Parts: sequence; C-alpha cells; structure tokens
Amino acid sequence: MDINEYMNKHHLTDKALDAMADVYEHGKQAHSDAPVHGGSHLDAVGKKRVTVVYDASDTQRVAALARERGVKPSNIYRAALNRYLATQS
Repeated sequence: MDINEYMNKHHLTDKALDAMADVYEHGKQAHSDAPVHGGSHLDAVGKKRVTVVYDASDTQRVAALARERGVKPSNIYRAALNRYLATQS
C-alpha cells in the first residue's frame, strides 16, 4: 500500500496531517511528567523479540500443527524452546 492508498483508506488529507503535526513541529504539545521509557515495550514486561530463520518445510509443518491445534505458530515455537531448555538444566 502506498501513501496515497493509506491516506484514502484512513480518510486523511494533507491539511489534516499538517494540523496534527503542527503542535509537535512548533513545540506546542502538552508537557507531561510521565516517565519516558526507552527500548521495546516488550522489554518492560520481561519479553524480548528475536528473529530465527528456519527451513520453509519446518515452518510449514509448524503452521499446519498450529492450525490443527487452534493455536498460533508462536505457541508451538515457545513450547519447543521451553522443552529444550528444560532438558538443559
């Protein structure tokens, strides 16, 4: 989707975007004493996103198993990692 399609989908105009950006571009945004957290929101809840590359045939098998069980593929990967780590202790 290009920017024009995105703007049409969300009923945005250049004028509306300029108005939304104006408060930030001219320092008029409201000040807040709320803490500013750096890094991923996942770090704040004790989770970390990682990228792992698997063979396509393995990921297809995982996807099929997940569909069969009615869960997300990430649940299968987490369960497999948990079982492996349990054997390493």
